[in-house]
Amino acid sequence: MSTSNLRMLSPAPDEHLLPMAQLAADAFTEGKYVDQFCDTYMGNSHYDWNVSRVTLDGDTMIHHWGVWGYLMRLESVQLKVAGIGAVVTHPDYRKQGVMHEAANASLEAMLSEGYDLSILRGRHYVKMGYARAWNYVTYRVKLDELSTLELRCPYRLLDVEQVGEMDAFYNQTHADFTGTAVRPTYRKRTPEDLGVYAWFDADGKLAGYVRAFPAEDNPKILQCLEAAGDPQQGLAVLADLLKSGGYESLACFTLPHQHPLLQTLRKGACIVEDRYFDVSGWRVRLVDLRSTLHKLIPLFEKRLAQSRFAVWEGSLLLDTGGQKSVLQIAKGGVALSDAAASPNVLRGGADIARLLIGSDEPDEIMRQAGMTCTGLASPLAEVLFPNLHPMMSHWDEY
Repeated sequence: MSTSNLRMLSPAPDEHLLPMAQLAADAFTEGKYVDQFCDTYMGNSHYDWNVSRVTLDGDTMIHHWGVWGYLMRLESVQLKVAGIGAVVTHPDYRKQGVMHEAANASLEAMLSEGYDLSILRGRHYVKMGYARAWNYVTYRVKLDELSTLELRCPYRLLDVEQVGEMDAFYNQTHADFTGTAVRPTYRKRTPEDLGVYAWFDADGKLAGYVRAFPAEDNPKILQCLEAAGDPQQGLAVLADLLKSGGYESLACFTLPHQHPLLQTLRKGACIVEDRYFDVSGWRVRLVDLRSTLHKLIPLFEKRLAQSRFAVWEGSLLLDTGGQKSVLQIAKGGVALSDAAASPNVLRGGADIARLLIGSDEPDEIMRQAGMTCTGLASPLAEVLFPNLHPMMSHWDEY
């Protein structure tokens, strides 16, 4: 079908929300849940109407490229991230370049709107500069390995009206966990998707919670998708839910690697499953290298101070193929330089983004990507870009 009469534009909430929802529902949920797409997923959320793109043929919507904008934590700093979701083209218009045209226009808009990175999940985006971001990590524990835990206080299901308090508590307890989103993201929740079991202090203030559901692929497994507060109490609540629900085991998914609950599990007996993907899974793309590096300078200086480069002076050139930037380092201080060259060059294409977010051990990223390292680029990368184990909560996925 000809694309000569197609129009691509930023969607308008009043005019395009319903057709966007219908197009996505037709593609992903057999035409069902249009209201949920409108009310919670695209509407009442962190959906960025300015940066998203839709394509129309006359008055008919035939493509949607959705962007959910949020702040992502990277240790103590925050990066502006464009999360991509609900990418769909009407079957009659596929394989005609419609998606790539919308994606390129959106990426240009991201740059002008101050985004640092873009993160998505899917298998069609390698050619668009998206590299592996993080894996699917699952902790598996059998019921008898939690049987000695005792509840320290009672718990109950959290009410929808208390989600705001939960978001604030999450921000407080997850402030240094790389990959997590600053909330609120989705602003409207339903009792069906809550699944939060909470406990409270003597004044009735939220003191902790776990979010848990039966696993989709095995109803005998209780899946914990989020937790905050005292890890011993959290595991005791999960153990109680396991017993009362007749589950056989517990699986913890999308919890950050440094989470106290996971640290507690690692002291005992558990199985950790680290699932890798080649061209699918969560992927990251640099939008603005210079902006990202500028925000990371406090982290670079902290890392240098604790390394053999604490008093070193020199520079490091990062080259993604499309963007270049130089870090000027002088006795622990770091600044962005306008220099066009350096004896220390890290040339790594799209996988430079993996280094910046700490998606794996730096030496493994450099080997996997076949990066070109000259001078002291490799040992500098080992210091500047440690493995941060990024992870986004299931609650914030788009």
